[in-house]
Amino acid sequence: MKSIYLIFTLLIFTWFSANAQSQNCNCSLKGVVHEKDIHQVVPGAVIYIKGTNISTFADAKGKYAFKNLCQGKYILICQAVGFQKVEIPVNLSNEHEEDFSLEDKDEHLQEVVVSGKKMENVTQAKGILEGEALDQTRGQNLGESLKGITGVTTLQTGSSISKPIIHGMHSNRVLILNNGIRQEGQQWGSEHAPEIDPFVAKKLTVIKGAAGVRYGSDAIAGVIMVEPAPLPDSVNIHGEINTAGFLNGRMGVVSGIAEGGLSAIKGLAWRVQGTYKRGGDLKTANYYMANTGVQERNFSVALGYNKVHYGTEMFFSYFDTQLGIFAGSHIGNTTDLQNAINNPQPNEAYTPTEPSYNINRPNQDLAHHLLKLKSFAIVDNLGKFTLTLARQYDWRLEYDVPRGNRNLNTLNFKLTTYTGELLLEHKPLFNKIAGSIGISGMYQENLSSSYELKKPLVNTVLIPNYQVSTGGLFIIERYLKNRWEFETGLRYDFRNAQAYGLTFNNQAYNNSFDFNNFSATAGTTYTLNEHFDFKFNAALAWRAPNMNELFSDGIHHGAAAYEKGNINLQPEVAHNLNFTANYTSNKFNLEVSPYLNFIDDFIYLKPRSENGVLQTVLTVRGAFPAFDYTQVNARFAGLDLSASYQITKKIAITEKYSMVRAKDVLNNQYMVNIPSDRLESTLKYDFKKRGAFISISNSLVAKQTRIETNSDFLAPPPAYSLWKADAGISIKKVNVGLSVSNIFNVAYREYLNRFRYFTDDLGRNISLRLKYSF
Repeated sequence: MKSIYLIFTLLIFTWFSANAQSQNCNCSLKGVVHEKDIHQVVPGAVIYIKGTNISTFADAKGKYAFKNLCQGKYILICQAVGFQKVEIPVNLSNEHEEDFSLEDKDEHLQEVVVSGKKMENVTQAKGILEGEALDQTRGQNLGESLKGITGVTTLQTGSSISKPIIHGMHSNRVLILNNGIRQEGQQWGSEHAPEIDPFVAKKLTVIKGAAGVRYGSDAIAGVIMVEPAPLPDSVNIHGEINTAGFLNGRMGVVSGIAEGGLSAIKGLAWRVQGTYKRGGDLKTANYYMANTGVQERNFSVALGYNKVHYGTEMFFSYFDTQLGIFAGSHIGNTTDLQNAINNPQPNEAYTPTEPSYNINRPNQDLAHHLLKLKSFAIVDNLGKFTLTLARQYDWRLEYDVPRGNRNLNTLNFKLTTYTGELLLEHKPLFNKIAGSIGISGMYQENLSSSYELKKPLVNTVLIPNYQVSTGGLFIIERYLKNRWEFETGLRYDFRNAQAYGLTFNNQAYNNSFDFNNFSATAGTTYTLNEHFDFKFNAALAWRAPNMNELFSDGIHHGAAAYEKGNINLQPEVAHNLNFTANYTSNKFNLEVSPYLNFIDDFIYLKPRSENGVLQTVLTVRGAFPAFDYTQVNARFAGLDLSASYQITKKIAITEKYSMVRAKDVLNNQYMVNIPSDRLESTLKYDFKKRGAFISISNSLVAKQTRIETNSDFLAPPPAYSLWKADAGISIKKVNVGLSVSNIFNVAYREYLNRFRYFTDDLGRNISLRLKYSF
């Protein structure tokens, strides 16, 4: 028996030895890592073999090599800062060469964010709207379009004006990048919607959480990127025409875009785009709302010339709109104001039986110009230099309802802004550390009461003339090792502001303010395996008080409110933590993102109260609720959750949930105007032919119960549930989309609509969208 066992053992040993000798373990594997299309090498990229501890870095010329590998089948993985991870199967028998062509993680981000594609916020939570999801929002304004991203809601003024809210914060705490340029208008107003045409965008990206290191002060809540497609690299002319019709308001929208190149000048590309929108009075479930029409005319043009090592681009856009403000929001006296707030339906004078396209007083009339010049050059042994210069001009007129023989009730703001940034994306250090160093500046002038900055003429303006100068210096570095990616950054900003105005006694004043502070960020991304990845980020950001917060003293027409500033306000300082866990598989996807934001000296509009009684102000222009700017130490905490499950090959379900909890920690009181809990559920059937699909979704919005007694002029409205249906199909070059929102024509009021004091929200709306690509 022992002999048999010995013989068997010897045979097994001989078999293994023979196979070991026949297997070649002296194989080599090498290659080059470069960017897709332009073939610029990517030094510092990490290349490793899946399931092993074998890894290496690409050298300064983008080359990598493995030696002494055994024959067999491997999965080779390449990863670099800001690029999509690439996996390639390799059947290794002797010597093998495998090159990697990397695509940017965020497609064409350098056309949108000044710093360039490869250096953007790898450790923060993001939401992206593109493709079919973006097409379903065509015809809506930017705020409404972004509501499809978890954690993003809107602050509304009626049914035609909305601005995005990220994690409970809006206006100057949400920075918007319009084609890479910091959008500067009168964004401080709750009813001042972004002056941006969403048809310009190929993709909308939301960075959630403080991002002050890269973008400067004000980015306390997050950043919204309006990202156009890259300019074409083909001489062929192509583009698309979008049209949309909405039954509610009888609104029509048409937008076109065309782009191409010139065969005579290789590397030259161009694009032109334009949009026209016209809509009439909108309707709630039960009545029309007088003077809620809109008219919009926009266009943009881009021209670029690019080579491998240098390039330049020019972009110009013009945005022009007129917006009607619901007539029932401007009331003549205090009694009528109180009745309007208490009545379930507006006065008949403000609910016509037939809609109209006329835009009467009160209304807003505004125009925004943006001119951008950007150039880059790649310098050997240093990296990529990018210079971006921009000029913006924003002209806003707000017309009040004339009272008696007074017909000059107008707010007039003219804002001119110059911005510049010089950025160096340096070559990787030690083949491991990639980063950027930048310097930026801004000069801004606002005219409210004259055509000369330092010579104000009127003492009844809401905010004074002012000029602002800012400057910033920052550095961001990233280190990538196998499944880990680390990010850290530091920034210093200063801000000087000078206000020129008249007191009510016509005495001229000139107030000067100087603010400065540091911003910082540190974060990490860890990829556990092909299913799990985790992100964590800690950030410090700050924001100086704006002129409206310091000096407001009067009626804000569009908001239908009397606002009073506070000259003693201090800068806000935010300490932000956010964590994101992602799970991805063939059938199930889950993202969970909790966050915590402590903000010292948080500035907000607080309803005025005396002895527990909310106050209104009666002026020659009518009666208005009164609000005062004040400061508290605030804590914002919340959760964004999204999940999708592919039930069958054709049926999928998606769930999105968001919640925010905000408190004044000093007084242990809940904050006002914080979004309610929201749950959105979607069931989609995909026909798998011609892109045809049909979906049904439900939005469930809870009542905001976390509110203090006598902290608002009207108690929060009840919870509501809205149903929506979408369908679409592609027929050759034409995409057709049909949507029905608020299917059951529910009468409801949204807590974050400033006009919930006066009217219901939008009723049923049916829209038809057509897109023709050529």
